Amino acid sequence: MPKPDILARLEATAAVYQEASLLAAGAELDVFTVLLQHSNRLTAGELSQIISTDLRGTACLLDALAAAGYLVKKDDAYSVADDFQDYLDRRSPVTYIPMIRHRACVQRAWTRLSEAVKTGTPPKTEPSILGAAEDRNSFIWAMNSVAQHIAGDVLESLRSAGLLSFQKLLDIGGASGTYTQAFLNALPKSAVTIFDLPVGIAAARKRFTASEYEQRVQFAEGDILKNDFPTGFDFAWISAIIHQFDSAECRILYQKTYQALNPGGKVAVRDFIMHSDRTQPKAGAFFGVDMLVETPHGQVYTFDEVRSGLESAGFSNVELAVPAETMSAVVAAVRK
Repeated sequence: MPKPDILARLEATAAVYQEASLLAAGAELDVFTVLLQHSNRLTAGELSQIISTDLRGTACLLDALAAAGYLVKKDDAYSVADDFQDYLDRRSPVTYIPMIRHRACVQRAWTRLSEAVKTGTPPKTEPSILGAAEDRNSFIWAMNSVAQHIAGDVLESLRSAGLLSFQKLLDIGGASGTYTQAFLNALPKSAVTIFDLPVGIAAARKRFTASEYEQRVQFAEGDILKNDFPTGFDFAWISAIIHQFDSAECRILYQKTYQALNPGGKVAVRDFIMHSDRTQPKAGAFFGVDMLVETPHGQVYTFDEVRSGLESAGFSNVELAVPAETMSAVVAAVRK
């Protein structure tokens, strides 16, 4: 007998790409910001002239975005719905546009998932219409979009776990410095060094130069797997990094971190920490697929796998300091 509820779920899941693609196109074409720049009211013809798009295509996209509730259509003019204005305005401090653009890049890779499963390597995909360089910027600022909303809660969890007590922090792969700024706010006498690739350091310099934090932040450019870290720290923060690497590469990261810390210094590894059967948390299992289609070796890890890697580098007292079903789980350890 047919099972309508099962069929309905399959149909809904198979069609999820539609709304995601609408948001992606709106973000990549800057539809929402342009509307807000023009008194939040433009016709399809007016908008298509401003963003240099086809009129038929523009009207089709705008009508669908209005049907989904992101836009409002009245008298043939469109505006961004009130609830979404702050998040869909590229100029807003809480904008989610970079994350939507980054998700669109990931989505293009997911459409070739079967190829990645068959070959074990990321499928070749084309950059967005914004270009490869802007796609990289979207990734950096997407991480900021997420981090700025959760950093306060993450630091509070570190405080509850007794980890928010140090003076000199190494933020490994710290990108634009969202967590660095949160740590500086939480510990007024602390200083932070951000270690990242040049593109990440450029974003961090933009954030901190001529700011109130400038004298408390230093920058170190390098590749996590190829270059040594600065030394002399009492705390190292490895946030949403290990999933990019295989277990051997993670051991290199842990060894470099061990050398960067003073004796007695602590490391905190924030990421998805999978249950032993690797099917939960669900978001972590799905994120593992992100790593399959985007990276040569990346994956998600269980606590035992993280503990083994840290102990192989010389760390002791490894613990799941912050249990969580999100990427905000934290494993902590101490340098002997």
